[in-house]
Amino acid sequence: MRPNQLKGITLAVIGGDQRAVYTAEELAQRGARVRLVGHRSNCSGVEAVEGVRAALEAVEAVVFPFPGVQEDGSLPSPTGALRLAPTDFEFLPRAGWIFTGFANSFLWRLAELKGLKLVPVADRDDFAILNSIPTAEGALQMAMERLPVTIHGLVVLVLGFGRVGQSLARRLQALGARVSVVTRDPAERARALETGYRVLDLAALPTYLPEFELLFNTIPAPVLTARLLRCTRPEVLIIDLASYPGGTDFEAAQVLGRQALLAPSLPGKVAPKTAGKILGQVIAEILLQEKGLNLAVMS
Repeated sequence: MRPNQLKGITLAVIGGDQRAVYTAEELAQRGARVRLVGHRSNCSGVEAVEGVRAALEAVEAVVFPFPGVQEDGSLPSPTGALRLAPTDFEFLPRAGWIFTGFANSFLWRLAELKGLKLVPVADRDDFAILNSIPTAEGALQMAMERLPVTIHGLVVLVLGFGRVGQSLARRLQALGARVSVVTRDPAERARALETGYRVLDLAALPTYLPEFELLFNTIPAPVLTARLLRCTRPEVLIIDLASYPGGTDFEAAQVLGRQALLAPSLPGKVAPKTAGKILGQVIAEILLQEKGLNLAVMS
């Protein structure tokens, strides 16, 4: 890391969970001046300020909570609800940046109206691949806390073989689990087979589901329906990592007596420091590229 990479840049980090503190500190350690709303930090270069408007004045970029901003402009904060008014953005220069995890129509409209560059970081491969590490480790932690047996020797199914699915399957295999994967993507199927996993068709799941003691879903679509849940073992543990509302019929799972857990935003819960630093690193890389600096950010 070069400590002065972001020298001369002022950012605001507003609201969010504990990840926000570490994002702010990562950016400050790279030379940026950071205004932090809703949190406190002892890091040099991070200034805790009260209120959104005070934080936004003359900044070049703003970082909102990973889940984004609600349609009414409200956003989460540990110190109480914060609200963003369109007039607050009058303090941002045109061509400034908005960073968030997931962007809704409110932010897209605001960005277009004010000429701001909106970056939903969750859509970027570099962030998603790095963020899959704390997600996978958090999912394993949840499973270990709830299972009466070891992961070693366990028969496990991972639904979806994208960034999170691959990180999770690799860690399960390293712990000695017997891993099967479901994916419809031809390239992902080929990668799963090459890595040594058994690959199953979604349509064939009713036949195979009784084998599995542990299921992880990463597909943001209704895949674990009531019909499929009836085919699972009564003692099965299901951990759904897809974004809200997940891909599991949780009402049906409750009626059937299956233990099914929705676990979105795991990085912020189990490894906020790692997750916050990853977000800060990716934001720094984007800002450096914008300034035309050919510097390596990841350290």
